[in-house]
Amino acid sequence: MASMFDQYSSDLIRESSTETNVGVGPQTSGYVSVRTRKEVPIFTKQKMNLNLPSGILFLSVQNDWLMMLMTNLTVLRMNLKQPDKFTEVPIDKTIGGLRPSSIYLDPLGSHLFLTFLPKSPGFTPELLYLQRNSFKPKFVTKLKDQEITAIGFNHVNTSETSTGPILLGTAHGVIWEADVGLESGDKLVQNNVRHAFDIGKGEPRPITGLEFYLKTEQKNLHCIVLVLTVDRLYKFHNTIRSTGNGSLAASALTAAQELKLGGYLQKVFSPYQNVDDQLRDFEELSMSGGKTATGSWPKLVFNYEEDFPKSFGCLTEHGINYQEIDPAINQPQFVVQKELITYPEPRFVPPATNSHKVAPKTNTPLSFILTDFHALLLYPDHVSAISLLDYQVVYEEYFVEQYGRLINIVKDVRSNVTFVYSNKLIFRYKIVNEQRNAWKLYADRQKFELALQYCNKNPAHRDIVLVKQAQSYFYASDYLQAAAIFSETQLSFEEVCLKFLQKNCNQALLLYLRNRLAQLKPHEKTQITMLIVWIVQLFLVELSHQRAGGDKATRDLQKQFEAFMASRPVMTCVRRNRTAIYDLMASYGDTHNLTALTTINQDYESVIQQYINQGRYEDALAVLSAQNRPELVYQYAPIAMEMLPAATVGMLIGQGHRLDPVRLMPALLCLDTVQHAHETVRYLEYCIHSRGCVESALHNYLIQLYGVYFPDQLLTFLESQGRDTTMVHYDPHYALRTALRHDIRPACVFLHCLLEMWVPAVRLALTLDDPEAARQLARQTAAQPTDRVLRKRLWLLIAEHEIRGTRDEEVQRALGILQECDQLRIEDLLPYFSDFQRIDHFKEAICRSLKEYNVKIQEQRRDMEESAKSANRVRQELQTFRSRSVTVSAQEQCAVCNVYLMLKPFFVFHCGHKFHADCLERQVLPYLSSAKSARLAMLKQNLAATQQLADSGTAAVGPGAAGVVPDPATVPTVSHKEALKSEIEAIISSECLYCGQLMINALDKPFVENWQQADSEWD
Repeated sequence: MASMFDQYSSDLIRESSTETNVGVGPQTSGYVSVRTRKEVPIFTKQKMNLNLPSGILFLSVQNDWLMMLMTNLTVLRMNLKQPDKFTEVPIDKTIGGLRPSSIYLDPLGSHLFLTFLPKSPGFTPELLYLQRNSFKPKFVTKLKDQEITAIGFNHVNTSETSTGPILLGTAHGVIWEADVGLESGDKLVQNNVRHAFDIGKGEPRPITGLEFYLKTEQKNLHCIVLVLTVDRLYKFHNTIRSTGNGSLAASALTAAQELKLGGYLQKVFSPYQNVDDQLRDFEELSMSGGKTATGSWPKLVFNYEEDFPKSFGCLTEHGINYQEIDPAINQPQFVVQKELITYPEPRFVPPATNSHKVAPKTNTPLSFILTDFHALLLYPDHVSAISLLDYQVVYEEYFVEQYGRLINIVKDVRSNVTFVYSNKLIFRYKIVNEQRNAWKLYADRQKFELALQYCNKNPAHRDIVLVKQAQSYFYASDYLQAAAIFSETQLSFEEVCLKFLQKNCNQALLLYLRNRLAQLKPHEKTQITMLIVWIVQLFLVELSHQRAGGDKATRDLQKQFEAFMASRPVMTCVRRNRTAIYDLMASYGDTHNLTALTTINQDYESVIQQYINQGRYEDALAVLSAQNRPELVYQYAPIAMEMLPAATVGMLIGQGHRLDPVRLMPALLCLDTVQHAHETVRYLEYCIHSRGCVESALHNYLIQLYGVYFPDQLLTFLESQGRDTTMVHYDPHYALRTALRHDIRPACVFLHCLLEMWVPAVRLALTLDDPEAARQLARQTAAQPTDRVLRKRLWLLIAEHEIRGTRDEEVQRALGILQECDQLRIEDLLPYFSDFQRIDHFKEAICRSLKEYNVKIQEQRRDMEESAKSANRVRQELQTFRSRSVTVSAQEQCAVCNVYLMLKPFFVFHCGHKFHADCLERQVLPYLSSAKSARLAMLKQNLAATQQLADSGTAAVGPGAAGVVPDPATVPTVSHKEALKSEIEAIISSECLYCGQLMINALDKPFVENWQQADSEWD
């Protein structure tokens, strides 16, 4: 149960509410507060229940070790992890004639220094050292007579037996360097004790605060020293060592080991030794008489982050001098921010019974400590906490008189635990989530990046910060940045849009809409459509404005628009609402983007139709050629062919095999001028010769165009198609009619020949205007038929044309036709000559003809003799075959049944295979044709009938026939039976079963045809 004093003390606590004002947040954020309990206070005081032997003079705590100097001149040491166990070291017999002035504990909690001043004349100031595990304090004799007022410990030291290099400041402004520790038990070691620097230059300038810090950067060891006097704050910086093997990974521990070699801290002050005091880096501080209300000197107070200070401060007359340190400390100006935090105004607290609460005369605190976000100020009767962000008092607690007089507030650097102590009691302060309101305070100071860091993933807080940040950019006329941040907030969509519309800032509105579009879910189709249409309109407006300005701005905006339109959600929306988008672009006259959009969406019909309506046929053709939709080409090719024949044909050829030329026939029929015909012929020639099209419509149409416009090319085309009617792809009859209609006689001759109309072909060839060409064409035509009679007839037509009307001197030339055709004789040509021609002209031809007849007679005689010789050879071979024999042994077996061959009638083939007659018949029968199978069956029936008649005739003339004589006409002769047998054997044994054609035909016959029967047999 809490004591009465504790209950009364709790009533004296004043803490500012940490709950955020609801009115500050966005009205449409959708966030609902679900707070069900009161928020835990940031600062909570807890009294430590310790049984102290006497009152407290001084207290220091580091690394969970609490050291106290009691009023009975005893040093009490306590491990906070084991508060029930502590040790006491009496020093009253050691310090006779001296009074304690302060204590100093290093960050390890291992090395304690106590300073003493003389009580009476004859004594001098002393410095006492006590190691944590030692019970024998030692005087630091090398610093005898020095009034130590401040000690700067080595924060990188890890030794519990030695302090490492430290700095000590005196009341006369002198800075000493020393290394103090114990070895071999309780033997005091005082190494490297040397004079480092003199702040006062001979004048008394007490050093009230002293700290130094090291940091390794690559091969450089940087060091800063902060020195606080009663009226000034000095800053020293130097690179005190360049290590030979340093690296980025070098740690602060390495720096401490190097410093332990001695004298390196002294080098920090070397650049400042001969510098005038006014040229040093210091700042004047306003102190009220030097000492605080308790008579102690103001101290330097630090807030650490991993053993390195990120900020520090000291008490001045008007407030806390607060400064932040650059963690790199690689520059002399290592302070990055400096502020003066004024003390809170004193407030009157009505005095209560048994309390110290009176109207304070001053608002200057006794001391203070720093946390990450607050400064805790200690007053004689209360503790106040000030926010370092807005300098407002967030916590205040008064102490009752029974707790004793408040002396100091201290903080453990390593554990970040704060202690307030009086001469009677010690209080531990627990700090819980002190950054809870940092987001709001940073936002109020417009440090939005820091504010967002401390929102702790709270969406409501984050939204408030973003709204403030966006509004700050908006009021600063940075509309694009404001739009980018507004899009991340839950602020009303309409409100934000109105802001930018009122400022007529389309680009910012465009950015905001695009970001909001990216946040929508796919199922929110209505909102997506609305935003996309609005964004497209804004892009079109900006593009129309930019085109009047610079080209670069237009290109950049155009790229943004193209990237926007190419995104998948936009493409999907445009396909659903293409009519509205197209109309919107058309209303702004943006044909470039309209064309690009239709190209992306493959909606070419709309843009092509628009170009045609505007008379922009070149653009329409360009769109038509750029797409890959043959249906559109078929639809618009007639118009394009009519207006731009050459370009259209070029486009059609470029499309290649994607187009069907037959479906382009409507476009190819547009023949207004010779140019149209020329381009049509060009495309048809491409289709036939390059693509190999075989459609007769294309060939017939090309023949028609050749006949009308280019007759000289018709024969060349026909010849390229060949002379086989089954291989040409045009209609020869249609081609012949076309050639006859346009009187293209060489083509007519070719087509007559193709249709084997030889006589009209020769007659037409002989009518050509050029006699020599006519003769040559007629001769070529007459030489084509294979029928000798027809060829002779054709040559007679040529001969008649050549001979009739010849004069005597032309007879020899006319007779030259006999040399060209071997079927013509002089007697065939004589009827065509005039009766008045002289016989002398024919003498040579007649003699030649007689000689040819004589040669033919001799050839026929030789042929007859050869035939007679061949007949004799055949007779001799037949005689040889009759006498040929094959020897068959008794052990020979049938090749089919493997039974002895001699048991039944058999066949022997010249290849060596031997078969029983019935076995061979069974094997051959399935392979016989239906006609032969029927013939074989009939022959076997006839043979059986003949055998039956023969048997009946034999029975009639036997002993029991009673003298009946059969009719000789009905009895079959032996020759007839043999003839039947021979024919049957000829069918069966026409060829060997294994070596003949039957085996070849049986290759594709399966071995097993009835698988069901085979399976049943196996089963």
